[in-house]
Amino acid sequence: MSDLNVVFVPSRKLKEKSRDVTTDEFGEELHGRMMKMSEWMYKLGGVGISGVQLGDMRRILVFDPQDDQTGLVKMVNPVIIEKSEDEIIHFSESCISFPDFEADVDRYRVVKVQYYDANGQMHLSEFDGVNSVIVQHEMDHLEGVTILDKVSRLKRDIYLRKVKKLMRKLKRLRAN
Repeated sequence: MSDLNVVFVPSRKLKEKSRDVTTDEFGEELHGRMMKMSEWMYKLGGVGISGVQLGDMRRILVFDPQDDQTGLVKMVNPVIIEKSEDEIIHFSESCISFPDFEADVDRYRVVKVQYYDANGQMHLSEFDGVNSVIVQHEMDHLEGVTILDKVSRLKRDIYLRKVKKLMRKLKRLRAN
C-alpha cells in the first residue's frame, strides 16, 4: 500500500479531473491497484473511494454496497447514462479526504451506470438509495468536484480556515 497516499484537503489534486483508463491499462495491475484502494477505504472507515483520493488520477473507484450482498464494486471509466427525476434531498455525506466535515447534499435517487471492470469487461448497473449517493459522490471526485462545492461559501470558508489552522499547528509541532 506504500505507493498510494491519501489525498486530503487542501490538496489541489482533489480539484483535477481524472483521465480515462486506456485499453492497455486493463488487467492484473489495475485489479491489484483497485484492491489496494479498497483496503485503504476500509482502514479509513469509508464506504467508497476514488483513485484521486489516493493520488491515482485515473477514472477508477471502488465502493461497498450498503444494502445488498453483491460485495465490493470496482468501476473503471464509469458514466451515468440514466438518472431518476426523483431525488434524495439533504443526504448527510462525509468524505475521507475532508476529515470532520459533513454536508447535506441532494442526489438522484436512482442512477444507471455503465462502467468497466479491471479486466475491461463492460457492465451496466442500476443503483438506488444510499448506493446511488455513494456512486455519485465518488464519480464527482473523478470530475474534480467535492462536497465543499456542494455547500455555501460561508460553510466552506469556515471549514477551510479550520484546516489551515490545523496545518499551521502540525507544522509547528514538526519543527519542534
